[in-house]
Amino acid sequence: MKTRPNIIVLIADDHRASALGSAGREPVRTPNLDRLAADGLRCTRAYTMGGLTPAVCVPSRASLLTGLSTFDAVVSKTDNDYPGLQTLRTDKPLLPEHFRQHGYATYGIGKWHNDAASFNRCFAGGDRIFLGGMSDHDAVPIHRYDESASYPAEAAQVGREHSTNLFADAAIEFLGTRSGDEPFFLYTAFTAPHDPRTPPDDWEPAYSQATATMELPPNTYPEHPFDIEVADIRDELLEATPRPPDRIRHHLADYYDMITHLDLRVGDILNTLEATGLADNTLVLYLADHGLSIGQHGLMGKQNMYEHSLGIPCVLRGPGAASGTTVPGLVTHTDVFPTLCELAGLPVPAGLSGHRLWQGRSGAPDDPDACLMAAYRHVHRCVIADEWKLVRYYRQRRRGIVPGYRQLFNLIEDPFETRNLAYFPEFERLAQEMAEVLNELQTRHADPLLELLA
Repeated sequence: MKTRPNIIVLIADDHRASALGSAGREPVRTPNLDRLAADGLRCTRAYTMGGLTPAVCVPSRASLLTGLSTFDAVVSKTDNDYPGLQTLRTDKPLLPEHFRQHGYATYGIGKWHNDAASFNRCFAGGDRIFLGGMSDHDAVPIHRYDESASYPAEAAQVGREHSTNLFADAAIEFLGTRSGDEPFFLYTAFTAPHDPRTPPDDWEPAYSQATATMELPPNTYPEHPFDIEVADIRDELLEATPRPPDRIRHHLADYYDMITHLDLRVGDILNTLEATGLADNTLVLYLADHGLSIGQHGLMGKQNMYEHSLGIPCVLRGPGAASGTTVPGLVTHTDVFPTLCELAGLPVPAGLSGHRLWQGRSGAPDDPDACLMAAYRHVHRCVIADEWKLVRYYRQRRRGIVPGYRQLFNLIEDPFETRNLAYFPEFERLAQEMAEVLNELQTRHADPLLELLA
């Protein structure tokens, strides 16, 4: 009988796709993640689907854990029902839960931004569990595993180390207990590089010297050119507008420090796999919940439809993940569930939304099966094809929500999304075709916005 592979899922918070050394787009150093990508499979166009909450990490993680679209993964479709938008469906198996049901020892560490009951459905054990969205990295309220799944706030203890160290050390300690007889599923969710972007006290800043000369991308603006209804979001309040280039450079230096420190600790986890003899039979997946703007398009957060905020790193190494493979097609969080099932030899639950990661999505922009859609609350929607992206903005009116401004970008010729083609006559037909595909995907994924349109 073939030995089933172990699974490790490492998920970062706010890590955008271009902020990898191997991506060649930004001056950030990630040697361990680059090594992971070189030894395995790297998806160059992985995206979050966004969702209905200002905290985009909630729906992104829900899609990852359920294998369902951002609208299908949770119990509520009302954009102001925050508890319901955090709560994962109970009528579908969750990713770690499915592996648990098939004999895997499942263990959860770090951030869990969904309901506590679903954590215990997924994991037979865990440690340093953070039930929340964000905190100071040096004072994370963490829980031990609670078999009752109650996790009362008063039972939380304040972590005495930096969050990245807390969670990485817990993963390393878990790996040290494995004998190799029973396959395991280890889920480790970091809070880095989410703000406050403060690396450990003993970390030597690696990018501060570059703040005066760091080249900024051409889509770095003092503020967004028009109102996209995110100005009051917490992320956007981190830096007042207009945002001067020197302030953006300082934010980026802190962001890169957080990522490089996270990369160092990912390297420690990979080294532990080697030292314990587990590496050859362990699948390691690294990805993020979403990206981040930090000055691009005059924005700071991830509550938008631009590449810097939707794009995420996604690398997979291990048995069955062809070494050195680049996947150019479109992938998203829903694709993880069926991928890991196939590589582990487990049945794929019926009704999942995703594909195998190595398949990707590619084809004409008028083919819904070749496209991905993304959302932010009831104000933004977009559809992405091979090289094209159509964005629709919506406005609240007395009688309902109405469509507003449109954007159309050629992502090959204009990767920084600075030239809107939506209102050029020669692109009118393409924009209309993509609008029809967006409507088809909204219908397919039961987007509640359709019911609200006036």
